[in-house]
Amino acid sequence: MTDIMTTTDITGESDSAKNVLYRAELVLDGNSYTLVVWDLVRGTLRKTGVPRRTVEKLPAYLSMLNLQHMDE
Repeated sequence: MTDIMTTTDITGESDSAKNVLYRAELVLDGNSYTLVVWDLVRGTLRKTGVPRRTVEKLPAYLSMLNLQHMDE
């Protein structure tokens, strides 16, 4: 991966200004996907495999989150 975006890149503000609680990455390694979640409050890291079908549905899931946010 060459283009890694940080919270600062996206929002123009540092992580400390935004009180980031979690960070998540979806990693493709060969033919398998792994979700990596950092709990920045507790200082823990968790990883789990993610089925390809779920990954393919992510744009729809993210779209639903965006619509919920816009309707508030």
